[in-house]
Amino acid sequence: MINTFHTSYNPPPVPPRAGYSKPHPVGNTSLVKFLSVMLLLLMILTFGGFLYLFQKLSTLKQLQEGYLDEVSLERLRECADNSMGEGSMAQCGKLMEKYKATIAKVSQLNENLSKLTGGPHFIGPAAHMTALSEHKDKLSRFFKKSSLLWDEEHSLVQEVRLSNERDKLIIQYPGIYFIYSQVTFSKNSALSSLKQSIRITVPKKQDKELLKSFCSLKPGTQNLCTASQAGVFHLEKDQQLYVAVTNTSLVNRDSCNFGLFKLR
Repeated sequence: MINTFHTSYNPPPVPPRAGYSKPHPVGNTSLVKFLSVMLLLLMILTFGGFLYLFQKLSTLKQLQEGYLDEVSLERLRECADNSMGEGSMAQCGKLMEKYKATIAKVSQLNENLSKLTGGPHFIGPAAHMTALSEHKDKLSRFFKKSSLLWDEEHSLVQEVRLSNERDKLIIQYPGIYFIYSQVTFSKNSALSSLKQSIRITVPKKQDKELLKSFCSLKPGTQNLCTASQAGVFHLEKDQQLYVAVTNTSLVNRDSCNFGLFKLR
């Protein structure tokens, strides 16, 4: 008899034969994992070795350059002390020309940087101080000292330090300096003349007076008089300069200045 029955379902799967096992896909074996870890460690060690050698070479180069700089500076000292023979004077001249060229390049770079940034073009220690205004002098410290106090916020202070008391300029670099000051008096003194002076502190000694100037006012008048002074002096590191006046209560703070700049 012919089977005329039709269906859309798939026939059932053929049952597996006895003793047959389905093959498993090939995966990472323990040997492959071990080789992968060793390769990663080798790469890390190689990179670390190159980095270590680079740092060692950089350090060695810096030490060599520092040693050469010290040798050059020592030779320059010997040249300055004339402790080298006449046959070495040519070498001294070459060293001086080398350092002059280097200093000139550094100065030019600093000047170009100052122009780009809008900063001051003057290279070297300099200061131009303005007197401390009344609204900032809340404790009236201005009248408690014979030296004038300065407002660092509205002053130029470059490679020079202002003392904590705000009355002295402390020299950081020795050399020859141009120093100046201007003090305006608004009141007369019946006991003494109106005087201002630039003084320098000397360790274990009395302060030395570098410059002094005077002005006079008629008693009972409301006029002003200004005393100015300027000079060139050789200053050493850590020396302190200040402006002393007859009486700080006689000073017009709006017209008091004090400054300096290094010539060489």
